[in-house]
Parts: sequence; structure tokens; C-alpha cells
Amino acid sequence: MKQIAAACLLYATSALLGQSAGQVAPNGKLLELGQYCYTLTTSKDGITKPIGVTFQSISRERIQGVDALAIVVHQHTLNGKFDVRDSFLLRRDDLRPIRFDTDRNGFPHVHLDYSDRHISGWKMVGTTKMPIDVELSGPVWDGNLWGETFAALPLKAGLSITLPTYQYDSGFGMFFVDALDQHRESAPSGTVQAWRIKAGPSRSKQIDYIVSTHPGLEIGYNAGPGSQYLGGNCSAVK
Repeated sequence: MKQIAAACLLYATSALLGQSAGQVAPNGKLLELGQYCYTLTTSKDGITKPIGVTFQSISRERIQGVDALAIVVHQHTLNGKFDVRDSFLLRRDDLRPIRFDTDRNGFPHVHLDYSDRHISGWKMVGTTKMPIDVELSGPVWDGNLWGETFAALPLKAGLSITLPTYQYDSGFGMFFVDALDQHRESAPSGTVQAWRIKAGPSRSKQIDYIVSTHPGLEIGYNAGPGSQYLGGNCSAVK
């Protein structure tokens, strides 16, 4: 009952902000298909060094008559202490989730199946598989997919967007996205037009993101000492 009440609160909050979930739905048709590699870095005392890579792939699939996108996000640190592979199956028209799986260090960690009114699945807590069974009062987006969700939003300068989310550890929440401005950004393929945005699970926890326009693609983010930018070698972590 607490989870249902939380979901109702999310949609009431969205309405008060003047943005309904339907108005701000991402459009997966705006995203650029392909495979991409990002370099993870950290900065200390003015020195920036690589600490890992993130492999991402975006492909189009048809699942039981539904036009869908399959997105893989695989993060791996160079010291081998962190390896997480998230696999998303999403409706292409609005990026609403159909299925989510995540592996940690090569072992299954979470599985979720989404319907219009229900989320079911499990997550590992230590060595125990704990069931997940959540009722929905309206649409939600998967809270684990950040950059590509933002790249698919209908951004324009000065626009503030809230998007209801569900994340397997934290439950119901919101993405708060503020579009700042456009600029020309360097990328491995050349210079691209890009949005500079702030995004996060609350206004106080936003980080700087850069996403390209037409087609949309995550270029990178800056989260204080940690950052991620397009470019690198992901041959070992696809």
C-alpha cells in the first residue's frame, strides 16, 4: 500500500509542476542506434585519469508485435572491482520499460518485468533472491537509464521536466531535468550540436549532462570528481 500511495504522490506532484507524464514522455525514435564506448575518469588535485569504460549499445527489435529498443549499458573499472551490465527492453515510442536485467561481476542481480499496471521480478540481497511485486497507478520509466532517457526528451532552452521513475533499490522517484542551452561539442565522429542539461533524482542531486540533438545520444556527464565522455576502447566489455 505504501508503494501505491507513493506512485499516486508522484503523479500529483507532476501535475502541480504543470507537466504530466504524457506531456514529457521521451521519444525513442529520436535516439541514434549503434554501439558506443565511453571513458570513465576521476579527478584529484587537478589531475584527471581514466578509471574504466562504459559500453553502450542501442538497437531496434520487435517483441510480440511491439516496436522496441534494446539498450545495453556495461560499466567496467580498470581494476576489475566494479562490473555492472544493465540490459533494457523499452517501447520505442516513449521508452517505457518492458523488461530490465542487471548482472554484477558476471552474475544475475536483478530481473524486472513491466506492464501498464504492475512490476514483478526479483533482486539479489546477499545470497537471497528477494521477490519484487509492485502495483502502478500510471506510467513510470526505469530509474537506472539516465543519459539516453534525457537524450530522448523534448528539450528546449529553459524547460524543466519531471519524469516518474522506478528503481529496484530506491523504489518510486523522479528524474528532474533542466535544459540549459545548446552548443557545439567535440565527439569522436566530429563536432555535434548538443544540449547542456542538469539532471538527477532531485533538484539538489543534479549533475551536468551533455546530449546530442537530432539524433539524440548521450555525449557525457560531469559529476564532480567523476565524469564520463564518449570515446575509448570497450573491446573487453561488450
